Order: sequence, then structure tokens, then C-alpha cells
Amino acid sequence: MIGLDPIELATHFITDGIGMVCLLLDRSRIDLGQLLQHGAELPVDIQHSVHTRRVEYLAGRYCARQALGQLGAATWAVGRKADGAPDWPEGVLGSLSHTEERVIACVAWQSEWSGLGIDIEKIVGTEMLLSLEHLVFTQTDKLQMQASHLNLLETATLIFSAKEAFYKFIHPQTSARLDFKDVSLQALDSDGFTIELHKDLGAPWGKGRRVRGSYLFESNHVITLIAKSRTHPDS
Repeated sequence: MIGLDPIELATHFITDGIGMVCLLLDRSRIDLGQLLQHGAELPVDIQHSVHTRRVEYLAGRYCARQALGQLGAATWAVGRKADGAPDWPEGVLGSLSHTEERVIACVAWQSEWSGLGIDIEKIVGTEMLLSLEHLVFTQTDKLQMQASHLNLLETATLIFSAKEAFYKFIHPQTSARLDFKDVSLQALDSDGFTIELHKDLGAPWGKGRRVRGSYLFESNHVITLIAKSRTHPDS
């Protein structure tokens, strides 16, 4: 009764060479003691945090370890850097995300992949959309929302999530700090999305650089993934 149950993701969203695990987070059943027995350790500052924060931290590390198992590295642990970011084992790229009800992790070998970012978001309501409008969306984003084959709330959530995934993808490569409006969703179709960078982060991530990502709707959530292969860099 650990309180974390596997969610089977659509096969078209699974990429060869990337370990990915998504779990349903049932907070009423979470057993912190059992999670600690699975190899995760609580940093000192989080030991004194509220119960919710401890649950989220341990659930994320448990999920990450399950994803590492898909690479044949199930015994490897994921630590925590000074800035709070996950400290992945040497030679591994990884990304974590969670909502109130879901936690997801993806991992890959650095020798095969140069960048990896994942995000999961619960579909926003109308009130949240209004609060995000001026903070998150560029004019290009708003045009995409008008033209999208998805409904407005789904598209808005997807755009927000795609920007979060891009930040997780780019930050380990450049250490850059980005605002939401430093990137825009340039294209959205049934196969994925395209993000464009509006800020010069230095070669090879100059202004105007674009990167392709994929998405998946899972129940009332959307998952976005940006992953760049070393063997197929243009894919």
C-alpha cells in the first residue's frame, strides 16, 4: 500500500532509449516509511517541511528510480543539488514533474541524448486561464490557441506545459534563466509541437532556434516531452 500506482502511457508517446514512468499519486494511501525503504533519502531541510512536500519529494525520487530501472540502473539513487534540482547519477539525463495527482519521470543516457525535459499539468480552469494570460502567453501563443484543433483550456495548458518542459530541457545545457515569454509555441498538430526561442542563450541556442516536442493527454492531464537525440539531432 505505497500509494503510487503505475499509469500505462500510450505507446506512441514512448521513445526508444528513454526510460519513462508515470504514477498515480494517492495521497490518502501514501506511506512515507515504505517510500524511504525504497532507497530515497530526505534532505535535512525537507525533513522539517510539511507532509505534502515530503510526499512530493519521495514520490518523485521513487518514480525516478523506477524509470532508471528501465535503463538497467534500478539501484542508482537520485539526489538533490544545492538549488533544489534533482542530482542525477553520472552519465544520466533526467527530468521530473508532478501535480497533485500524478508524478512522472524520464531518464536517458547522456551518451545518446543531449537534452531531456518533461512536464505534466492538470488541465486548467477558466479562472486559472485568465491569470496565466498576461504572464505566460505571447501573441504567437494566443494565435495558436485560436487555431488549435484542441479546445481552449487544453491548448492553454499544453502551451504552459511545453514551456515548462523546454526550461527543464535547456537549463542543464545553458544554466539560463528564462521567462515564459522568452519562448513561443510556433506550431501545434496531432503529432507534436514546435517551440521557438526568443532569447539568445549562446551557440547553439541562439534567438530563433526551434525545437520539436511531443504531448499526450492522460485523463484530465497533459504531458509534454522535449528530447534531443545525439544520433538524430534534427528529430
